[in-house]
Formats: sequence, structure tokens, C-alpha cells
Amino acid sequence: MEVTNAIVLKNIPYTENQRILSVFSAERGFLSLITPVNTIKRRNNHATQCMQIVEIEYIFNEKNNIHKLTTIVNTRNTTAIYLDVYKMNIALLWGEILNLTLRNEGKNETLYEYIENSIEYLNSAQRDIANFNLFFLFHLASLLGFDINSSTYRPGYILNLNDGNFYPTAANDSYSTGPHAAQAIYKLCNSPLADIGNIPLNRQSRSIILDILLLFLSFHLNINFNIKSIKVIREIFS
Repeated sequence: MEVTNAIVLKNIPYTENQRILSVFSAERGFLSLITPVNTIKRRNNHATQCMQIVEIEYIFNEKNNIHKLTTIVNTRNTTAIYLDVYKMNIALLWGEILNLTLRNEGKNETLYEYIENSIEYLNSAQRDIANFNLFFLFHLASLLGFDINSSTYRPGYILNLNDGNFYPTAANDSYSTGPHAAQAIYKLCNSPLADIGNIPLNRQSRSIILDILLLFLSFHLNINFNIKSIKVIREIFS
């Protein structure tokens, strides 16, 4: 039996009375957990919602990658996320992306604290949430080891997604952004959190930059983000 703090990434039906939870835990990194029978009918089933910060007790299974959850309880009050449709859809987007990108991630205290703190900010923030969503994802890429090399940026440069560097022109064999997207990405990667709301991005611009980010991560993690759930959520929040 083990006890750890964790963040719920995805909740998938398994049987009529059980679910499989994907979580990122403070002590073991990514875990897949099967819930006890009828957990979804209990009063605390909100603890199994996407991006909830929880404490879990579980039996670690040495033979396969699905472990037996015994108890799960919330450790933070993040109800504001699920009372706001906009915030809720950002949380769902994060859950989908993290569920794919963290599957092979072990214990990583810095990454865990970053995600936990970002959830708490999303819950409490009153403005600038749209740009914060992109801010969170670009800094997540950095923590996963895939930096945008801001030192190479100059006004008018484009961003090469293959290596994360900025260049005056695009190479023939590379995937590159335009200069306006490159400028916005540079600002998202380098502006303090308090200033991200001042980055002038409209709905279409944010959608384009999100696609650029997913393409950048897909190159480096060998993940296909072209899934229906992310497409739908992107259309809602962007």
C-alpha cells in the first residue's frame, strides 16, 4: 500500500462501476489506476475529475502497469475551474496533453510542482486565462526538455520547430512559423506571468499558436496529437 499526492489527468470508463484513472503522482510519476467498484457513485467522485489535485492510496502492482486504487480525496478546493466553462475546457485540454506527454515520465518534483501551481492559478485567476493557457504549455515543453531557444530571437525572425531556434529565413527541409507567430511565442516564453495578458492575441492567433506547440511537441516526443478530443476542446477555448 502506498500513499502519494497526485494530479488526475484522465478518467476513462472501464466497466459499468469502475474507471481507469491516469494520474501524475509526486512519488512515482505517471500511474494508471483502476478504481474500486462504485467509486463513481460515491460522494467524493468529483475527486476523479480531470486536473483535480488529490491524495491517493493504492496497491502497487509489480506485474503490470495498472495499479489498484483504494482511496482518493481532494487536497485542494479547485471548484472554480468546474464552475467556469472556459476554465473547465482549458483543464480538459491540459489533461489530454499531459496524459499523452507524461506516460513515460517518472518522479519529477519540479514538473509536479509546476503543474500543481498552474492548476491553482487557473482556479483563482480572474483574467488573462487564454494567454495563460499557452504560457503554461510552452513552459511545460521546457520542463520536458524541449526549449524554445529565445537567445536566437530577433525581430522579424521565424521559429524553426525542428530545433526550437529562431532564424532569418526558413530552411527548405524544416517546419517553420511566420514572423508574427514567432514574435508571440517569444513573448509567451519570456514574459513574466503578470504581463502575459498584454500579449495581443485574438482567438484565431491562439488557435494557430496552439497548433504550432502541439506540432513542436510531436516532433520531440513522437506523439500524434491529431485526436478528436483535442480538436474539439481547442475550438471551444481558443
